Amino acid sequence: MKRLISCILFFLLVISYANADSVKSSTRRYPKSKSGIIKYNISGTITGTEVVYYEDWGRREAIYTETTIDLRGVIVDRNTLTILQDDGLWINNIDLNTRTGIRMKNPRYKEYIGKSRAELENTKKKRLKDAGARRSEIEMVIGKPCFVWTVQYNGNEIYLWNGIILKKVTGSGYSETTTVATEITENVNIPEEKFTIPPDIQMKTLNTSAFR
Repeated sequence: MKRLISCILFFLLVISYANADSVKSSTRRYPKSKSGIIKYNISGTITGTEVVYYEDWGRREAIYTETTIDLRGVIVDRNTLTILQDDGLWINNIDLNTRTGIRMKNPRYKEYIGKSRAELENTKKKRLKDAGARRSEIEMVIGKPCFVWTVQYNGNEIYLWNGIILKKVTGSGYSETTTVATEITENVNIPEEKFTIPPDIQMKTLNTSAFR
């Protein structure tokens, strides 16, 4: 449970970076991409694949992840699904192996919803500064120019293109994991079932006020 909560909190930090590049979060999380499918490769301590489906300018998003981790000879396979709803207001983290899930409100949602570009820029700078991150350079990922944000105290990196994360590096040394996009297809029709929580999943709601 502690590991799951840690993953959720880092995911919220990633979501805050993505939202900060939106023209207006209440209108579009991804202002230049209406819909798409992004395929990622995961390497390092954790290996596997990830596929992201998004539509309506990012108002809805589903992330399917299959990974394997070697815990000193103990192999752990994970198959997870994360569904963002209501423009990122709700986050559903689902374990497809155990058929259980946690539903929670994004505690940073109100920081971005409905704000202008200037307001978002100020919020982004403060959030990045508080996290110890600095924009270091521009690098190409699958032919897309990405701004690279580096968190100084732990070396984590996030590569952003039009508010979309195309690469991220977390951890260091033995625990370093790299997630990098291998393909992105935009303006496609996505089946409704990709954004639907399977009916047999047992969901619980997490009270995010405990993290404030």
